[in-house]
Amino acid sequence: MAWLASAAVAGHTATVAAGNARTGVIVAAAAASVALAGVVLARWEAGVVWSVALAAAAYATALALAGGPTDQAAPFVAAGLVIAAEVGQWAVELARPAAVDRGIVPRRAASILLLAAAGAVVGSALLLVSHAAAGGIVLTGAGLVAAGAAMVLVTRLARGT
Repeated sequence: MAWLASAAVAGHTATVAAGNARTGVIVAAAAASVALAGVVLARWEAGVVWSVALAAAAYATALALAGGPTDQAAPFVAAGLVIAAEVGQWAVELARPAAVDRGIVPRRAASILLLAAAGAVVGSALLLVSHAAAGGIVLTGAGLVAAGAAMVLVTRLARGT
């Protein structure tokens, strides 16, 4: 599952990439996906972080080189990166011998999906607010409230796991 989320991010990165460095960005995004699969199989926790960071850096580079309008899929890319990181870490943790409560698997899976979905929804709302033609103080305030709500949600989800 972690590899699939990373591969989806790599695929989207390839569609965003433009310019002379397009090939390098695509190779970096693909390498991040392959690396994630490898580090999960090797049970290397820090490697999960580094491979997801490489995927994020490849996407950020693709956006910078494209120079076009804001990528409307950015919240979903972020959700994909969260899923790749969380599920990758979880896979490494499950490889260690330990007693596992049967109820933890569905709870943790639900927490990961809820966190990714909430981030995508809040990110989409922030993009919507940032692109509103008639801006003003009301929309700016709504954006600040949404950002604050996102922080509260993430903090509560983190405490609950």
